[in-house]
Amino acid sequence: MPLSVQSCATKELYSILKNIFLLGLGAVGASIAAQFYDANYPVKVICDAKRKVGYSRNGFIVNNKNYKFNYVTNKECKKEQPADLVLIAVKYHHLKNALPQLEGLIGRKTIIASLLNGIDSEDIIADYFKCNNNIIPAFIYKIDAIKTNNIVNYYSKGIIVFGEKNGRVTEKINKVKDIFDKAKINYEISDNILKKMWWKYMTNIGFNQTTAILKATYRVLQEIEYAQELAKEAMRETVSISQAINVNLSEEDIDRAMEMLKQLDPKGKTSMLQDVEAKRKTEVEMFSGKLCQIGESLNIPTPINHMLYNLIRTIEETY
Repeated sequence: MPLSVQSCATKELYSILKNIFLLGLGAVGASIAAQFYDANYPVKVICDAKRKVGYSRNGFIVNNKNYKFNYVTNKECKKEQPADLVLIAVKYHHLKNALPQLEGLIGRKTIIASLLNGIDSEDIIADYFKCNNNIIPAFIYKIDAIKTNNIVNYYSKGIIVFGEKNGRVTEKINKVKDIFDKAKINYEISDNILKKMWWKYMTNIGFNQTTAILKATYRVLQEIEYAQELAKEAMRETVSISQAINVNLSEEDIDRAMEMLKQLDPKGKTSMLQDVEAKRKTEVEMFSGKLCQIGESLNIPTPINHMLYNLIRTIEETY
């Protein structure tokens, strides 16, 4: 292809894929928004009118840099063309109430990727918008970010993993790949995304809940055998359930999770620990709550996660 034609094709593709929206400005969402901003790739942060005023006034400080993101409300968005890509990064318990902010933005070709923890946010989104074909399963891992008010610091910006359930590299996958390449977002395309998502779910089951109860940084899990064993026992229950539904995690996947743990900043904190310290609602229903529910339906005991669920709910009740 001649250079001039190639350049025109690239510009045309960019113009097609530039209508990107992000819902959720927690530690993960703000980190992703900052990466788009730094790459000069346009992304709109959708929020309600009250948050827009606060965000616009105070901005966000990510790794000591002040960002003025492009904040838009649902009313303003309805004047726009349907989104090309929507990234969702709200907390699990906020998801259902946040989805109405996307009404009017989801078109026939809109691609939706949920970066939430857990294994069922895609089902919740698909049920709300009746748009199962628009969704690509995704998650983010190796991100080590802490948010305090409008200040976010991350040690590692993470990797977004995504893929089709059938493992094929489709047009949707290639479009998202093109966006992430241009925005310089770290990513992996998986040919077994459901197993990868369950692996991330397993790590959250082990690490988030253990650190929340112990009120411990990553250093405790990295160095103390007793804490490691508690996390592993919680993850082993996840492995048992995954094998019953043909996702087929194994002890090797737990070993891989422990290896990943070593790469995290010892002073870092899981999102659930940050929630506990800030006296916020945690995502325990999505972790041990959901796992115990699945275990009960399959007649598979989950005593460790049942205990963790009760402990974390007790912590929440003491706020």
